[in-house]
Amino acid sequence: MSNCKMGLAFLSILVSLSSLHASSIEQLAKEGEAAFYHENYIEARKALIPASQQGSVQSLYYLGIMNLRGFGTPANYKEALRMFTIGAHKNHPDSQVALGVLMIEGIGTPQNHKEASRLFKIAAKNGNSDAQLILGWLYKNGVGVKTNNTLAYALWNYVAAQGSDWARVSRDAMYYELSEAELYRGQELSSNLPKLWKTLASENSRTNKPLLKRRS
Repeated sequence: MSNCKMGLAFLSILVSLSSLHASSIEQLAKEGEAAFYHENYIEARKALIPASQQGSVQSLYYLGIMNLRGFGTPANYKEALRMFTIGAHKNHPDSQVALGVLMIEGIGTPQNHKEASRLFKIAAKNGNSDAQLILGWLYKNGVGVKTNNTLAYALWNYVAAQGSDWARVSRDAMYYELSEAELYRGQELSSNLPKLWKTLASENSRTNKPLLKRRS
């Protein structure tokens, strides 16, 4: 067999082994996730631990939740923080949200509202509805960002359209706090996500100044 054919055969074997390995990790992750949602935490850990060790970030996230809440293991905030941090660095939106919440509350780590808001922005832009919802709260209350009711309204209006009752109630409660221009701007942004993310990036250093007199 020529060197070229031997090389191709070897490459084919590597690809096959890689596919089997990926399939094994995925199966473990699914089994662990199913056991987690059935509150069978001992079985969940049996699947999630090896899956996370083999590279499943989602499995690591569930293990972080279990450490945080004391599910199937004594609560360990520092271990939960470590797991969420690893996931966040790998651009896993759920881990970014979880880490951001710990930073907002100061659980297992000193409070860091600015870094938390940065994590929520990344996860929100990647389509995580929890991050979008929380980010709206941050802009409404000026936590880690400059207060901006228009952006809060836009984020909640978008999430409400996806079926979130919490976002709908929060959005509706803001109706009389906004000027007509702010209301129109918020609705416009919520219907144009690229524009919304661009605005979020460009308005971080601005304050939310009313454009028109509030409606009564």
